[in-house]
Amino acid sequence: MNGLKILEGHTIDSLVDPKALIDNIREALLGGRAVERVSMEESGSWLGLMGASSPGFFAVKIVGVYPENPARGLPLVRGLLLLLSASSGEVLLAADAGPATGWRTAAATALALSLMGYSGGGVLGVIGAGVQARYHLEVLSRIYRPSRIIITSRTRARAEALASEYGAELASLEDLLSASQVVVSATNSREPVVRGSLLRSGVLVASVGAPKPVRELDGTVIERSRCVLVDTRSGAERETDDVKGAREVVELREMLEGRRCEWGDIKVYKSVGYSPLDLAIALHLYSRAAKDDPR
Repeated sequence: MNGLKILEGHTIDSLVDPKALIDNIREALLGGRAVERVSMEESGSWLGLMGASSPGFFAVKIVGVYPENPARGLPLVRGLLLLLSASSGEVLLAADAGPATGWRTAAATALALSLMGYSGGGVLGVIGAGVQARYHLEVLSRIYRPSRIIITSRTRARAEALASEYGAELASLEDLLSASQVVVSATNSREPVVRGSLLRSGVLVASVGAPKPVRELDGTVIERSRCVLVDTRSGAERETDDVKGAREVVELREMLEGRRCEWGDIKVYKSVGYSPLDLAIALHLYSRAAKDDPR
């Protein structure tokens, strides 16, 4: 596996195997080590520096969220993901952090849904039509094969394109919330879009919009869930208001190790981003790129 791999969007998309990536995420959560994320804000944009390690490797991601970019025709999320040899410092992989983050976030959601008891089928509702919405549709439709997919978004043209691509239908936010058995919220909304009063009992909610000032879940959602599953407790408590009021906050790693979540009548997963997930996608891409390399 010698030689630097430089990967951009389409190449990354062609390399990822969602099922294998979920396994890589399990391994990274249980066996990797993370450092606290360093973040800063400037001119309305957010930049995060994230690092993790596992035997033989360091992974570092520099990623930013640029709210004004979509209006400029540029991606909302931009950054760079690096994988380095822990013994020599050699840079083994340099990947576009946008699609890499999309894949690892969606695969982590798939893992969280499994831990919350989801085995597939039913109605999947997706709020949003951006990069994260697309990757969640790609991963969840392939892993769980929902019987029906509903999409809603403030950007109708994007929602129509996604609906056509994934055989989904468009609906109002209210209809989506009342009809779905799994709700994925992937927005940059500053006002809650998931309203607990509209959710049926037994619904699974995955919220991936972050960091502040994004707010996707109202207080009734948290009150009904009681426990919230998160990718990182310290990150969630610091970087989102979506877990405020939760009686219990449990990390993915802790649940993989056997800890239980004392749920209410719905179940909630909140993601703000966690560096072992970046380690997982970096190792996944490096391994698969090496297999595809004819040298």
